[in-house]
Amino acid sequence: MRHIEMTTRLCEEHNIRYEDIDRIEALVNWFETEYPSPLFPTPGSDGRPRVGSTQYFAAWGAAMRGYPLLRGAAPGPGESDPPEVLELMHRVILIPVVRRTLFGPRITIFTKDGRSVTKEGTGREFIWDFEEQVRRISPIEPGLAISPAQFAELIDACRRLDGIDSAADRLISLTIPG
Repeated sequence: MRHIEMTTRLCEEHNIRYEDIDRIEALVNWFETEYPSPLFPTPGSDGRPRVGSTQYFAAWGAAMRGYPLLRGAAPGPGESDPPEVLELMHRVILIPVVRRTLFGPRITIFTKDGRSVTKEGTGREFIWDFEEQVRRISPIEPGLAISPAQFAELIDACRRLDGIDSAADRLISLTIPG
């Protein structure tokens, strides 16, 4: 999610720690607050901070400098959220804006000492090529049920999809631990 990445980068670039943050404002396209659509919003998606909300993910970015790639949108059995995330998400103000570009939030972090820093997305930051996708997902390799060699083979097969006979069967076979 763009909110996680932008909030993480702001904190890293300005050496802002969780303890320094007074509040975070996230201006986002209103359509992104009505997931999956305004006609069929997710039950309970009333804009309030809760586990799985935009505020929750922005708090992860600020407090933990990212979000675990292999984790779902909420803690699984035996998992828990860091207390900093659960506390900070209530200080993230989500501001839906009608004419804001999709996937281009403007994040402003206000610190307890009166400073503020802002980062604004253009909506084009998630347009990347296959190699960038590989770079971004590579940190998940140690947590996968498949071996590093199998993961590398899967990535290589994806690079060559057009030249693989029975590509679906090949890809499926590479996702089965063995």
